[in-house]
Amino acid sequence: MKNTRLILVVSIIFSLLVNVPRIVFLFDDGYSVASSLLEVSLKDTIFRFLSIFGFCFVLLKLNIDWNRKWFRKKEFLKSSMASIVILIFWTSIFNYFDVIINSNASSTLTSNLNIFVYFLVMLVLLVVSRMIVLRNQSKKDAVEKERLKQQSLESELAALRNQINPHFLFNSLNSLSFLVRKDKKAAVEFIGKLSFLYRYILQSKDQELITIKKELKFLESYIFLISQRYHENFSAKIAIDPLLHQNKIPTLALQLLVENAVKHNEISTDNPLGVNIFNEGTWIVVKNKLQPRTGNIESTNTGLSNLNTRFRLYMDKDIAITKEDGCFTVKIPTQ
Repeated sequence: MKNTRLILVVSIIFSLLVNVPRIVFLFDDGYSVASSLLEVSLKDTIFRFLSIFGFCFVLLKLNIDWNRKWFRKKEFLKSSMASIVILIFWTSIFNYFDVIINSNASSTLTSNLNIFVYFLVMLVLLVVSRMIVLRNQSKKDAVEKERLKQQSLESELAALRNQINPHFLFNSLNSLSFLVRKDKKAAVEFIGKLSFLYRYILQSKDQELITIKKELKFLESYIFLISQRYHENFSAKIAIDPLLHQNKIPTLALQLLVENAVKHNEISTDNPLGVNIFNEGTWIVVKNKLQPRTGNIESTNTGLSNLNTRFRLYMDKDIAITKEDGCFTVKIPTQ
């Protein structure tokens, strides 16, 4: 459909350009040498305009759309040869009707000159059609490349969403083992939170975006499990405007940011870790003090990079990461 519109526009433009002199002389009431050499009538002008228009439309259609259906190899060469055949046929029909329309009077342009004009038009159209084909192919290649890139990213992100951190599971089971011996009631609650957490992961693994309300419910369970491990040495404060609860973010985005804070910072009696989660407008902010673990290997930021990729892919936005005043801050957009 897009090609057809473009072909129509180009055909009209060529028809106007070729017939500009006749159109001008048609409305010229004065005397001029040029107008005396051209016997112009409205009927003749319309005929020539429609003839050029039809010729342009057929050639452009042939070289842009039809050649792919008709010729499998050497499309441009074969469609160019077909264009020459159409030229011979079209000029023959044109000269025949030209004599009839002008009442057998001498044509303004000779038969040979008519062929020459149509031949020039054909050459220009072949160049134009080739440019359009190359442009379309370039766009098609770019779209296909982007589609393959998106498929690759989606596959990578699906794999990431399906992964369950073995270290987190191992630490959670250790905490559960301690609770079973010391506090059976707390152990039952711990098992409930842990089962909810993994059920949520399994149920949401195919969802690209999820409401903040659901994500916060999951995050509360995750924070509870972390708190059972570090006790009073870890805390998280959540203050997000309820008006944002129906906004959406990529699944497990907040959990990843809290996990990132726990993973890369020291958590002890001397250095307790506090994570603040709040909103600034429609952005959600996750902020914590920078207190790198002793002997901790420098972070590669792979998790944050993957998270940013998800925001770009699903929301066409980037996350904002800052390190200032001894704090590490990540801001994520919502929609």
